[in-house]
Amino acid sequence: MMRITNKSWLIIIAMVLIAGAIFFSEAPKSSPFRESYNSAGIPDNYYLSQPAADMDSPIELVRFATSIKPDARSLNIPMKAAYYQWYLKNRGFNVSFAYSDNFRNQGNSHVWLLVKNQQGESMYVDPSADMMKADSICPTMPEYKSYQRTFKDINELCSSTGGVDKYAWWNTGSGKELFENSVMLLKKEQL
Repeated sequence: MMRITNKSWLIIIAMVLIAGAIFFSEAPKSSPFRESYNSAGIPDNYYLSQPAADMDSPIELVRFATSIKPDARSLNIPMKAAYYQWYLKNRGFNVSFAYSDNFRNQGNSHVWLLVKNQQGESMYVDPSADMMKADSICPTMPEYKSYQRTFKDINELCSSTGGVDKYAWWNTGSGKELFENSVMLLKKEQL
């Protein structure tokens, strides 16, 4: 009969612990989500196909714009504008970027959103309204009607006003998670 010694027990326990550590150890954290990017560094499927919102309702616009405010808390002003435009456009709003090279005649550039309803009426959304001292997230102040250029999408904006890094909210920690979750949710809905 074979007798197991204390030394044998220690070797067995050590091997079990090592095997368990290898087997149950967490793999390096990497996203199961693999996004491809265009040459400018913008995700290929940046604009998703999601159900449209009630695009004629200013109340619906304000509701959507205020509901995502916590998501954008850590983003800077240009990234907030890009994130809000992406979010609203993916929910069926006709939204583009408004851009001023000399906002409030102070020599600073600023970007905000121009949202049009089906009748062609415009509303403005400034995701950084609090930082810009605007009267609301949907400002009615005259300086928001004074912009030099509009851009229909993120590609036009990035190529004309400072490059993709200035607006790349999807490359931030929280932004990457927001983008990935939205894409996964869309794919789940399509099943």
